Amino acid sequence: MVYLIYALVVVVATSLGAVAGLGGGVIIKPLLDLVGFHDAATINLYSSAAVFTMCVVSLAKQLRAGFTFDKRTVLLVSAGSLAGGVVGDAVFGALTASFDNRPVKAVQAGLLTVVLLLILFYTLRQDKLPSWRLTHPLAIFGAGFGLGALAVFLGIGGGPLNVAALSLLFGLGAKEGAVYSLAIIFFSQLSKLTLATVGGALWRVDLSYLPAVLLPAVIGGFIGTYGNRRLSEAQVRGIYLATMVVLPLISLYNCWSNLV
Repeated sequence: MVYLIYALVVVVATSLGAVAGLGGGVIIKPLLDLVGFHDAATINLYSSAAVFTMCVVSLAKQLRAGFTFDKRTVLLVSAGSLAGGVVGDAVFGALTASFDNRPVKAVQAGLLTVVLLLILFYTLRQDKLPSWRLTHPLAIFGAGFGLGALAVFLGIGGGPLNVAALSLLFGLGAKEGAVYSLAIIFFSQLSKLTLATVGGALWRVDLSYLPAVLLPAVIGGFIGTYGNRRLSEAQVRGIYLATMVVLPLISLYNCWSNLV
């Protein structure tokens, strides 16, 4: 039964993630926390594995379909994201080594709630707020670093945070930002999974549920990429907003349930 729940969560999350640039992890992490079958470290790893798999599928399909990136921006942001992912993973490792599972989940859920509410506020007020077009290499790298660190620490992939930041800092629209977001997520989760493999953390968690995570992530990547290329800008934005309204409520409940 848990296998089926995990598979359904992942295929829905990665489908939505590939459509709107949410990455999927921001949906997978709070929902698997809600199921409560595994600890924070295992759920973080499952989320990273699913999101990384979805990104590989989605980016391959987008590139094959002719989508082109601003190579300079993507390389600098992705390099920052890769470095930030290393730092975020180190902070998460220190937290799990110092505290029990429930306080760690509460901290992640509480911080995720705040981040999601800020992103929702920005998205709703976007037309009335200033935006920039970063061009300095250090600024672009720094943006990627912050996004990667926070995404890996929270175990969410970083999709909605990326989409909002790409709009705020680079002036990208919802559809284009969704694809750039997937590139950033790819590199931040690559650092997370590489460190987990090399450092041995991968072998200390329950891997028996990985098939219920990876195969649905592939399916979700195909479904979501198909949707992204066929839906309008307004429809992609609508899916993004609807998801962003529900997720803070789930994260807030997870925070409260792990504190009481």
